[in-house]
Amino acid sequence: DLEGEWSRLVRAVQATKAAIHLRRLRPPTREALRRALSPRVFRQGAFPHILHFAGHASPQGLLLEDERGRADFVPIPQLLDILELQQPLDLVILNACETAAETQAVARALVEHGLARAVVGHPLPVKDEEAVAFARTLLAELTDGYPLERALARANRHLTTHQALLAGEQGMNFLHLLGPGQPVVEDGLPPHNLDRAQTVARVQTGFFGRGRELVRIAEALARTPAVVMISGAPGLGKSRLALEAAYRNAWRFPGGVAWAEAAEGATARGLLEDLAAALDLTYDPRRETALDALLDHAAGHPTLFVLDNLEALVEEERRRLAERFLARLPGESAALLTLRPDLPLKPGWHRLPLTRGLEPGDAFRLALELARHYGLPMEPEQARELVRVTAGHPQLLHQLVARFQERDFHLLLEEIRSRQGDFQAQLEALYQWNAARIAPEGREAWRTLPLWPAPRLPEAVARSLWTPQGLEALRRAAVAAFAPREQVWAWHPTLAEFAARRWSLTEDEARGRLAATLPAWTAWLTRLPPDEAARDAHLAEWQANLRRALEALDAAEPEDAWRFCEALRRALPEPDHTLRLRRFQADFYARWAGLARAAGDEATLALARGMQGYALSALGRVEEALEATREAVDLYRKLASRHPDRFLPDLAMSLNNLGLHLSALGRVEEALEATREAVEIRRKLASRHPDRFLPDLARSLGTYGGVLLLQGHPAEAVDALA
Repeated sequence: DLEGEWSRLVRAVQATKAAIHLRRLRPPTREALRRALSPRVFRQGAFPHILHFAGHASPQGLLLEDERGRADFVPIPQLLDILELQQPLDLVILNACETAAETQAVARALVEHGLARAVVGHPLPVKDEEAVAFARTLLAELTDGYPLERALARANRHLTTHQALLAGEQGMNFLHLLGPGQPVVEDGLPPHNLDRAQTVARVQTGFFGRGRELVRIAEALARTPAVVMISGAPGLGKSRLALEAAYRNAWRFPGGVAWAEAAEGATARGLLEDLAAALDLTYDPRRETALDALLDHAAGHPTLFVLDNLEALVEEERRRLAERFLARLPGESAALLTLRPDLPLKPGWHRLPLTRGLEPGDAFRLALELARHYGLPMEPEQARELVRVTAGHPQLLHQLVARFQERDFHLLLEEIRSRQGDFQAQLEALYQWNAARIAPEGREAWRTLPLWPAPRLPEAVARSLWTPQGLEALRRAAVAAFAPREQVWAWHPTLAEFAARRWSLTEDEARGRLAATLPAWTAWLTRLPPDEAARDAHLAEWQANLRRALEALDAAEPEDAWRFCEALRRALPEPDHTLRLRRFQADFYARWAGLARAAGDEATLALARGMQGYALSALGRVEEALEATREAVDLYRKLASRHPDRFLPDLAMSLNNLGLHLSALGRVEEALEATREAVEIRRKLASRHPDRFLPDLARSLGTYGGVLLLQGHPAEAVDALA
């Protein structure tokens, strides 16, 4: 569990609040190791004090990788040749099996050849979870300033089969190095959003198997531009494989790794906007598109794009994505796709169909890990039997492990065994068995999964939709899993597909269920981070499901609908402050305007139409923006005639926006009239309340001056701008 060990080491370092630099070596190759310990690094003052090795080993050497991710065994003589050091490392931690098994094992060799003052190693094989706990405690003790001998003694408490051994100096202490400062963690990855993908992919265990596939992907990504299509039956682990491949190959793409997921109703344009947002690209949609920005970035900065679940796109959108973006990937950039049907093959594209489950040994380890995750006592022979029945299919294995203690489980195994060779039929039989035995509350909860385009829900929303008994039934049946750190419930898409076939909701039922979640969504919105960028990321992640909630506005209690809309308005950033939320904003303000129109609420209608115009303008849809903004002006003019103190500022703002839209369409005379009126209103307001309205007046004068320039009146424009 390399990721688990790395994350524990990171937390240990960050907890010290000391100036420690923790660096992860990617890729873990001979050449990278030699470069990391080179004379240049020594001269630059960046030579490490500690070298920590996590992975596989034997008494005769260490297992590294080559650039394709293939195993590369490095025997002791070759390891000594790689480590041609300017000075010995203070400490080498060999957190791997049998590295201190013999007098001539790796640990002793490093000390005897003067490459390390001290080396910690294991004389016997070490269990994964124990190795991770051992590493975290050892590093935490050392960074807290305790001597090596004492730190090792405390770390050894996590080992049940042996005690790790220390060769070389015993009383080493790093306290003199731990001055004040901030920890620095360098994980060796370019900018990426793969951590978000971890939750979406419902990652509950480490990664098992698929070594051959990972090598094939690495070979394809080494020859760019490239597109790799991972296809196959549901539940075979396409998304998980793409995520693992992205982590392992990210070092090839200094321009970053951008991941996006297609949900029901997604479009090629929306996916490209998500990719651009993941890379933090900025562009003006009135002059260029996300496609332009992505291709420009990828041309100058090798980038990896990961597009998950592309079967959710309709065929026309898949074709548009392939022809306009994927087929035009420039230079050294590449894409990883997961989908059930392949796209038509083009030069430089690679098919990677998953037709088989995991290899028996990998599936066996996964079964035991899943049993540990669920707290179930599973004997090795039971795990092997499940592997035989499922042929290593990960989703089948997951479901069976979760229910293997049921009284009539043997009947299910016989049913699954009778359908061997047809993964889809096995999944269907398993889900039918689950559906017949899950508690009624769980079945009712399962029935609502198809309501949500993205297969996940925040904890608060899930609890408003499902009873506590229903949630527990879903968890026990492995229909949905809870991620405590993110406070999210997630499920495999095939479970929602099964529910849609078996228990389809009527339109009224669906709208009723969605409407019931609005108060929970409202509470969730009010708890979003205050930082605009963080809020933007959260809202973008959930916008597919928030769109579905919007569909229930007119079916909800009026008070619930209004509160939801107000909370969403406050949470959303300004349309020109975000890229990926603009289309969602335009749709939301249109629905809110419809709600206000039906209620006869002119003030809210004016606000919603004005914001809709703002969002449409940011999308480059200026004609539509003009229509919405003109209605907002008419409404505010009427409202200001009755309540000038309250609505004149809004009228001026809407007039200013109207002038901008008219100017963008070349209707300069009308633009001049609108902006002149906005200036006059704001001049009067600023004369009475300068602290409040002078900035607004300045903005209107700027707009007015710009329109005068377009009309060919530079002298008047200078007066306005001055």
